[in-house]
Amino acid sequence: MMRSRVAAAGLLLAVFGLGAVAGGVGITVAEHRVERGVKGSHGRAGFLARLTDQLDLNQSQRDSICSILERHRPLMDSMWGDVRPRFDSVRSAMRQEIQGQLNPEQQLRYQEMLQRKLHENKDRRCQ
Repeated sequence: MMRSRVAAAGLLLAVFGLGAVAGGVGITVAEHRVERGVKGSHGRAGFLARLTDQLDLNQSQRDSICSILERHRPLMDSMWGDVRPRFDSVRSAMRQEIQGQLNPEQQLRYQEMLQRKLHENKDRRCQ
């Protein structure tokens, strides 16, 4: 009986320790991304930020890639225009289902979160 309690306590400490290490690594990675200027992962700006971060692009490379992205933007926007209505429909349904799982306070915070995200996404061009 005493042996199983000691084993359970040891296991609990090991899991706690691993969680602390994983959390520390996650925080370090997030801080590193912020320091390097890596923004959200969506859109052209996010894509360019990931390339800059992961490939160590210099300013000349960054400017050239930004020009490439901007040159192809009209075609990409046109293609997105064809898909957008279906995407918006699915996203709206998901948001309504999520909203139904939240209490009134969470619903307010969720709406505020969506509004912030909408405001942040207004300009996704190269920066």
